[in-house]
Amino acid sequence: WLSQSSGCQAASHCIPASNWPCRSASTAPRPAMAGSSVLRSGSSMLNSLRSTSSLTNINTSPQLLKNTSSFCSDFKPQRQKLEKDLVKQEQKAKHVMRRAALSNVDTLLDRDTLKEVCIESQERWLGCLMLPVTLLFFSFYSMAASMHQDVSNSHLLEAPIRAKLMPPLEEHEDPTPDMLQGVLTVPEVYHYLENTYIPMFFKQSNAQGQALPQDEWSKIYEYNRVKGLVIMELERSPKVPCANDVTNHMDCYPKDQSTTGAYGLPLADLPGGWNYYMNASDGSTPLLRCENEGFDAAGCPQDGRRLGGMLRDDMASMMPKPMGGDKRYQFAFDPMDSYDRVKARFQYLKDRGWLDPQSKTLTLRAFILNYQMEVPRLQTVTTTFFFSRGGGIFSTLTFIGFGLTTFKNTMNIVFDVLFVVTLIVSTGMIIRELCKDVLARNPWAQLSFVNLVTWASMAAGWVSVAIILISTTWRQSVVDSLERYIASPTQANAFDFADTADAIGVNMQTLRIFIAGSHILFMTRCFTSLKWQPRLEVVTRTISVMASDLLHFLIVLIPTFVAFAIAGQMIFGRRLQTFSTIQAALATCFKISMESEFRWQELSAQDYMTTASWVFPFMTLVVVLMINMVLAIIMDIYQEVRREAGSTMTITRNLQYIYSYVRFRGTWISTQELVSVIDNMPQTVSVLELRQAFPSMPDYQQSYLVKECNNKEKKITRVGVDASVTEQMVAAIHISLEEILKDVSELKNRGWMGMGFEISDSSERETIKDIMTSIATQQQWMSMTQKSMDILQARIDGTFKEEKEEAASDPPKGGGVLKATE
Repeated sequence: WLSQSSGCQAASHCIPASNWPCRSASTAPRPAMAGSSVLRSGSSMLNSLRSTSSLTNINTSPQLLKNTSSFCSDFKPQRQKLEKDLVKQEQKAKHVMRRAALSNVDTLLDRDTLKEVCIESQERWLGCLMLPVTLLFFSFYSMAASMHQDVSNSHLLEAPIRAKLMPPLEEHEDPTPDMLQGVLTVPEVYHYLENTYIPMFFKQSNAQGQALPQDEWSKIYEYNRVKGLVIMELERSPKVPCANDVTNHMDCYPKDQSTTGAYGLPLADLPGGWNYYMNASDGSTPLLRCENEGFDAAGCPQDGRRLGGMLRDDMASMMPKPMGGDKRYQFAFDPMDSYDRVKARFQYLKDRGWLDPQSKTLTLRAFILNYQMEVPRLQTVTTTFFFSRGGGIFSTLTFIGFGLTTFKNTMNIVFDVLFVVTLIVSTGMIIRELCKDVLARNPWAQLSFVNLVTWASMAAGWVSVAIILISTTWRQSVVDSLERYIASPTQANAFDFADTADAIGVNMQTLRIFIAGSHILFMTRCFTSLKWQPRLEVVTRTISVMASDLLHFLIVLIPTFVAFAIAGQMIFGRRLQTFSTIQAALATCFKISMESEFRWQELSAQDYMTTASWVFPFMTLVVVLMINMVLAIIMDIYQEVRREAGSTMTITRNLQYIYSYVRFRGTWISTQELVSVIDNMPQTVSVLELRQAFPSMPDYQQSYLVKECNNKEKKITRVGVDASVTEQMVAAIHISLEEILKDVSELKNRGWMGMGFEISDSSERETIKDIMTSIATQQQWMSMTQKSMDILQARIDGTFKEEKEEAASDPPKGGGVLKATE
């Protein structure tokens, strides 16, 4: 082509066109392709070069020949790639057209589809075997964990105490200083402790007001007993000049610093003087253990307290560090002291000014033992007051409890054993899969999401088993420290019991969080295992498919949501606690989005128009529009996935499949045998051919394979054909039609007349046409004559029916041939 366009055929240095690197070996005309535009561009370029006056001798230029040859050499691989892509797209289009044709025929199956169904059946069978193990794994773990944590009994123990210390309020009710949530000032702290806290934990009379014996003191709701000391710990800030230049003449109390020095009024200035607190004229124990008890972080010299010293070595690393280290002012109340003595010791704190402007946090810890439940439980009740440098006081109430024995009952042990068995089976199965992948030199297959979740669940299961065994040691350490305190109720043993109970309580709280997270992980594993059930896979596939769309939508939703939350904090945060911090504002906005409810009166108490300018756009844009768009995305993708899945196997049919597999196991054709035979079958397989290839195949197995193949082949009718595939099909049809037209044209030139005749001479073709027309006419007449003779014979035999006679007597269109024949 290039040699012709440059006019160099006669030149001695020109290369013949057939020898050009980019010329196809075939000289037959080919359909137009995308590469032809490149060739036309090259031709135009050379023609323009030839017409240029400065390049009149271009056809004899060796440099141009070299460049042109290089151009052809570079284009050759591109042309080959283009032809390969064209063939590939043509094959793909033909495959789609075959699938579309087979989707309307129930008795014909595509070989590749049939092979795919066989392989999926094998994988589904293995997955169905794993699914019950996964569900049992989750169920046994849940039952065992629930019995170990015993959440129901914990609630029964905590609920009445929580209701007493922090009663629930209705929306129209305001808290009082007798309630924890109503404490806002230092005097109210003293009021709450004196009128609510101390009467509850140091109860020494029954409901009728009668005094109880000492061994029944400090009972709470009949069945709970305070054990050890009720400990109060105070942290204080130092008093230093303010660092700001504007306020450096004033005193500040930095919240990130602590002091340990002694403070408070002298004992001599208190009511009763020094002798009242330090001497006991009746020979009883003095009211105070030392002169600065509670007002010096060093404590009393005779305490003999050793933080963690009486714990075993294996428990030392589990001890939580105090909030302020040793920079705490401690004061303790003994539940075995009389109520009057407890009140007097508390009054000492008030009179000497224990709480002052330097106070940072006040923590109260009480340890309650319930001995009436199936498993004895130790509950730590921690009340904390935070003295805000803004002037207010905030408080929290937390409960940390655990049973003093590891196993609740025999059923607890049974479920633990069952969980360990399923854990061993699951671990063995995943290790078996790992070994298969390693032997197949494909270990990276284990990095799929499903396998990673399985490995993580196995690790969490074994960690849970180890922690349960270790928790037995934890519980025993608490029991030992409690027994030491009961045997010798000294101050040192009391603090040792308190520190041990706190440390184990923190560990148990961490264990509780780990167990909760493990449930989510195990649930995810169960979720991924559902893909082996086709109908349940619709749900998991919906989540997988929508992840991309949802992620892109969240890129729009999250900034919008955060912007409204920050705006809400700016508008309402100064007067509403629910918007006072960015975390609280985000949580409140999320609550409004989910519930579509908000407190208009509370929000619009100030700046009515500003509130409206925030509420209405937020409700319209986020709540109504964007949240519903999320639901629309989910439902749209679910319908698409459900339509694509078609008539998949339900759980009932799945159980029937498993039953049939077990029942006909002797004659059930294995997947390996099916695949090996199907590979040698034609591309289109009929149901009869399938039966002939496997005569012993159970009817259920054949019916299952045929239904699954038909469902897969009908996917194209349910979903339709993609636009790109449509273009490929049109291109393939166009190419095929061009080839047919080429063949027809060639047959016409050769004189093909059908029936194997080829006559190129025109006169002979007309003669052959006349002869063939006469033969066809004679065949038609002979057929009609034979039919009439059959009718006459039927009349003679008396077997001719009247309606047949009438039908036969009607002359055909085109003349009364039958009547003339009769």
